[in-house]
Amino acid sequence: SRFGGDEFTLLLPAIHDNDDARQIARKLIRALQAPFQLGEHEVFVGVSIGIAVYPEAGENLDQLIQSADIAMYHVKARGKDGYRFYSRSMSVDTANRLNLERDLRLALEREELRVFYQPQVCSKSNRIVGLEALVRWQHPERGLLYPADFLPLAEETKLIVQLSEWVMDHAFRDVGDWIRNGHPDLRLAVNLSPTQVEHPRFVDNLVRRMTKQHFPPDNLEIEITENVIMSDLDQISHKLRELATVGVRIAIDDFGTGYSSLNYLHRLPIHTLKVDQSFVRAIRSGEDGACIVNAIVAMAHGLKLEIVAEGVETDEQLAYLRNLGCHQVQGFFYGPARPAEEVFRALEERSIRAASF
Repeated sequence: SRFGGDEFTLLLPAIHDNDDARQIARKLIRALQAPFQLGEHEVFVGVSIGIAVYPEAGENLDQLIQSADIAMYHVKARGKDGYRFYSRSMSVDTANRLNLERDLRLALEREELRVFYQPQVCSKSNRIVGLEALVRWQHPERGLLYPADFLPLAEETKLIVQLSEWVMDHAFRDVGDWIRNGHPDLRLAVNLSPTQVEHPRFVDNLVRRMTKQHFPPDNLEIEITENVIMSDLDQISHKLRELATVGVRIAIDDFGTGYSSLNYLHRLPIHTLKVDQSFVRAIRSGEDGACIVNAIVAMAHGLKLEIVAEGVETDEQLAYLRNLGCHQVQGFFYGPARPAEEVFRALEERSIRAASF
């Protein structure tokens, strides 16, 4: 039955053990992962399944549904496309989740969020050419929290839009000041959530925020994933073209990791491909995984796109990417993301040294 929104319940009245439920969950996932045709478009959906078995997970209907719901949200927190059986420890996790959600709402009011910046560095000159804005949360009790600790929850609770707008306003202010004070070519890269991009007034909202902060559109690059584009190619195409018209650059984040048709690369105003760090890690002597990096860089050159390699950590990786003709790199080789004041000092020095940032 449809339980509400995009949630459905499935009752299995005659299973013998957990393995029966496990097999059915796997069959459902396989069936729903297959692409299907919606009008002229090929569409993909993800599925998260929570399983509650009587009587361990509940002795009546309401308890079983609640337990299955809790287990389902644990799957979602790990990135969807999976299943989990309910366990009592999850109820404790759920209480923690509710506390974290309350704290996150307060964090937006109390200005506990911080914007850190990770340099995007020219692989040949070691000059900082761009900065990716990354959010951190200075939690009053838990200390400095990283995006993986709270962004999935922000997505789930729809706080992600408010959080992202806060990050953009601060980044526009910081980087806008640096652009106006001696760094006119500095690029700001910001990640956008699917919820933001899919909003009907996404383009108007973004342009309005830039105008309000006096941030030059030509210095902005928005990063979106392939999956966001493919979720509604026609609508997203229209929005990206509108942004490109005012000068905003478009980057594909985590390139090569999602569902996509390469057809969109020459149909859309794409400027940059970001090579996912999982591929960069494969750059080791004799490891076949580096072939994917070779292919992406060669394709980007053929399409006249810029390339940013993420997750660069070693001399070997940097040398390999430089020889391939990868234009820009970012990663721990040049240090982790840092607060605005530390980034500004590095900008004033004009170039950045390995691991000194």
